[in-house]
Amino acid sequence: MKKILIISTGGTISQTHTEEGVAISNEKSFTGNTFVNILNVLKKELDIDVIDSETILNKDSSNIVPEDWNKIIDTIVEEYDNYTAFIITHGTNTMGYTCSAVSFAIENVGKPIIFTGSQVSYGMAGTDAIMNLENVVRVIADDNCKLAGVCCIFGSKVITGTRVKKKTEFEYDAFKTFGRLPDIANIGNSIVYNENALERHLKFLGNKSKSKSELIVKNKFDTNIISLTEFPRIKSRLF
Repeated sequence: MKKILIISTGGTISQTHTEEGVAISNEKSFTGNTFVNILNVLKKELDIDVIDSETILNKDSSNIVPEDWNKIIDTIVEEYDNYTAFIITHGTNTMGYTCSAVSFAIENVGKPIIFTGSQVSYGMAGTDAIMNLENVVRVIADDNCKLAGVCCIFGSKVITGTRVKKKTEFEYDAFKTFGRLPDIANIGNSIVYNENALERHLKFLGNKSKSKSELIVKNKFDTNIISLTEFPRIKSRLF
């Protein structure tokens, strides 16, 4: 039985707009229930038995903090035995950070945990929200799907969770795989996997857990860090 839980955290995909077209997050923002209604059309077509939702945050992703990562992690762990896959809707600005944090926090995941969002809010002309959500469900429902662990599906790309990097505010393919590695898969009228990239992704998951009791969770995030870009004559005292 294929059962999916959508975990809604806010972001552009959930935002409503003022009459002037300014994006806002408020009590009327689109939630997980909205996304379930969108995807119900696909349930029979793709042989999905259950799509449920839980809205745990309503934040612009620029305001996401490690405590919010833990809310996502706690929800996945709590519901791990009840679902075969998890979809997290998230804002684009810090999606890469959250993907990476969850990837390292639950290191032996045996089920797909897939992040997605949109460049244009759901309900606005030209929104990519529906396409992205449908592509996630297509991947989960694929009978040949070997995918497990944390990934991002956005536009036509499937990216491993530790290498999600935003590249543009304009294009619908808003993310790329950081570094010189290929994407796990590309999505068009079919799903084409890069077998080497998929194997590399799965290898890092170790012995993939089938139940909550087997999960290895390390969710203590040290925030006493700083990221520096090296440049000529950088002062050693900065280190």
